[in-house]
Amino acid sequence: MQLQAVPPSQYGADQIQFLFSANPGEALQPLTEAASGGEMSRFLLALKACFSQGNGVDTLIFDEIDTGVSGHVAQAIATKLYHLSRHQQVLCVTHQPMIAAMADTHFQVQKQVVIAPDIPDQTPNSQERTIVQVTALNSQQRRQELAEIAGGQSTEQALSFVDSLLQQALQVRQAYIAKNSTHAPQQTKRSGAKKSAQSKSSKSKSIPSSSL
Repeated sequence: MQLQAVPPSQYGADQIQFLFSANPGEALQPLTEAASGGEMSRFLLALKACFSQGNGVDTLIFDEIDTGVSGHVAQAIATKLYHLSRHQQVLCVTHQPMIAAMADTHFQVQKQVVIAPDIPDQTPNSQERTIVQVTALNSQQRRQELAEIAGGQSTEQALSFVDSLLQQALQVRQAYIAKNSTHAPQQTKRSGAKKSAQSKSSKSKSIPSSSL
């Protein structure tokens, strides 16, 4: 990070510039110039993860944090989002089935064009309005939606792939719970134990926008 003094204003007296090097041996360069879309996504995730450790951060919102990534990197992001969701509520808009499969609660977001007759008609199409509809999915609907995100349609091959993603997500959860239960201190009757139990009830909500 590079700080440069500037004339004081409502934005402060320093100009902050993040410097970034994606590969060993490469010189630090301004993040906005050197980072690709995928690198920028991972940088923002790491930055928010650091900020979330401070007090007063109860909800984290990630809008297409998976931009420019796939495969192993997408799975790593999904795992990190899940870890964050154990301490804060995480809302994530994603196009990646691997990330959506990790969520505790799945919503589908759709845009629809509707006719609004109460709006004065000036042109033939002036009464059309676009609305956004958010629907909570049950387990079977979620499976179908993940299949459409992954393969464009709910074919047997896509559904089989989705089942493997959901099983993989379950294994990540179980591994995290086993690791943290091993190192967690024994519960006491003090108020700290109650607070810890409440923090684990935070939900990770993935909002796929594949239909937008």
